[in-house]
Amino acid sequence: MASGYKFLTLLTRGQTTGNPEHAQITQYLRQRNEESALSRTRAPPPSTRRHNPPLLTKISPPDAPPEYEPTVRPLPKTAFIGERKVPSVANTSGGQVFLRIKKPQPRVLSRAVSRRSDLFRKDLDALSDIVEENLGSADEEDRWESLMNKQLAAEGFQDKVPRDGTLESYRWSEQLSKSWVESQLDRRWSDWVARGKAVSELVEQERALAKKEARISRPLPDDPKATKAARETLDNILEEARQKEAARQEEAQTKKSFEDPFMAPLWVERVRELEKRQMSQGQYRKRRKEAG
Repeated sequence: MASGYKFLTLLTRGQTTGNPEHAQITQYLRQRNEESALSRTRAPPPSTRRHNPPLLTKISPPDAPPEYEPTVRPLPKTAFIGERKVPSVANTSGGQVFLRIKKPQPRVLSRAVSRRSDLFRKDLDALSDIVEENLGSADEEDRWESLMNKQLAAEGFQDKVPRDGTLESYRWSEQLSKSWVESQLDRRWSDWVARGKAVSELVEQERALAKKEARISRPLPDDPKATKAARETLDNILEEARQKEAARQEEAQTKKSFEDPFMAPLWVERVRELEKRQMSQGQYRKRRKEAG
């Protein structure tokens, strides 16, 4: 308590210019500013490390099946020293294919593979919930609505009975949800297949080059001139790839506009096919009901 009152007294007296307390506070703040400025000058410079371009580049148009090609690999022999190390194709238990270039596996690669697998697994779980639970619950809701409508009609409230068609049922809503999740799974799986194809072709190219280069004499790893030349060649290749990637992203940003995924041509066509199937099934059930 006493220390707190002393501190308040110091601040109160320090408001008056010329008091010893004012000079003490001013000196303290000036010293803090000088120390902060000194620490900022000693701060490490911002990192100038540039990220490597992506392993694969998507070359297919937006509405076409996915297709990829390697961005910079396979590297020419002049871009590295020593023997060419052929990467290996790896895949997860869920079917995702990726390229394993070195050991231990980089954390950024592990995170990317895990993130894609988690998204695929979430879609599978959502589809399972719809098939195993939601569709059955929707049928029960539709039966309940039908019973209520019959009861209303029997009690003379015909005008209160809604005139819902086949496409207004709870089951139809769940079927749309099921089809949407299936389309997302198909899209993701097609992308994985395209990536796997590009990765497999890349490994075959690397293996063929390694076999060809085995008959060519290689410079010594400790040759400074060869090492410098290889580094410069690699830097030029990566820089060119970075510039192309930046230009591609800039072009994509200029053309980017909001697109409603539920108005995409493929989804609209899929819904129309579902509507035809649902209407035909509804008419079939109606004829059976009338015949019975």
